[in-house]
Amino acid sequence: MSQGVIQGSMREAPLPDIIQLVSQGGKSGCFHVQQEAAKARIYLREGRIIHAVTHGGEGLEALMEVALWLEGTYRFEEVLPEVPATITKPNASILMELGRRMDEWRVISQKVPSLELYPVSTLLPGETAQGVNPREAKILALATGYYTVAELAELTQKPPLAVAKDLYGLVMAGHLSLKGLRSGKPPKVEVPEPVKDLVPVSSLLGMAPTAASSPVVPESREEETAIVRLQAPPPVAHNRGFPESEESLPETVGGGVAGAPPPAPLTKPVAVDDPQRMVKLMNFTQRIAQAAKMVLPQAQHESVDRLHAKATQQLISGEGPEAVKGLALAISRTAVDSGCDADMVRTLNTHLKALFSSK
Repeated sequence: MSQGVIQGSMREAPLPDIIQLVSQGGKSGCFHVQQEAAKARIYLREGRIIHAVTHGGEGLEALMEVALWLEGTYRFEEVLPEVPATITKPNASILMELGRRMDEWRVISQKVPSLELYPVSTLLPGETAQGVNPREAKILALATGYYTVAELAELTQKPPLAVAKDLYGLVMAGHLSLKGLRSGKPPKVEVPEPVKDLVPVSSLLGMAPTAASSPVVPESREEETAIVRLQAPPPVAHNRGFPESEESLPETVGGGVAGAPPPAPLTKPVAVDDPQRMVKLMNFTQRIAQAAKMVLPQAQHESVDRLHAKATQQLISGEGPEAVKGLALAISRTAVDSGCDADMVRTLNTHLKALFSSK
């Protein structure tokens, strides 16, 4: 059997999907993954992931490092050397977690494109940032332009993705910027404190917490995220989006809107004081726009971008989840008004609904 069984780019096909394809065939072998100078090896035995190695370590966390490699390449060789079994979790939970982190990094990397950039605080001397949590405040105090994102992660003993996530929120809030050259002086470093819990998805969207949980249990509370994937996870018992009582997307009949009532007036805007909540709502609108562009033709993408920009401004002005729901409704109605056929609009509505709840 040829050693180069499968090879390609992670930009063209997500690595979790490729690993799942190979594992379903019950194959044994090694994935060689590379992004620039960074390399990783992921070992499968009879279709089960058993070991991973990177320059930074081995085991499950080494495998999760690959979540930050969106432009890398992979090659699977059906030759398995003797390696220790350092990974015992089921493939399904491992690949779901890996895919979740990759989706999260795709969003974060739009504002924090590299771990080798230098975060610099934009606050004036003596100025205090408003609306940041203790963990973000600590990162902001260390952002003097002396350390890279990767060095900050090592300094604070936090995963690079977790630090990048905090930096993303601080960049969105206008509290810091990222530079390409080292500057400033090394800040005073204190002993890291326990990480505070992130805001759960249920509270972000104004819902009561539920007892159901995701099939994936993060290694720590800090690793939890509310960023939504375009592909819905396996069915779960609880609604992961807005309450079912809220307005649904219009159904189409022959290209038109069947019984679509006029837009209901928005409720009184509620100020979003939590910048982390604001970031997550903005992430949600971005996922909606991305899902719409996957279905609609290129000619409709500009209108999607305009509606997305409008929703972003509404979030900034304090309209909260209403702006997110309104974006999905506006995209669907615009598709109908522009003459998209009924099948395309139905497909669009299906994709948008999948973002709000698991069926």
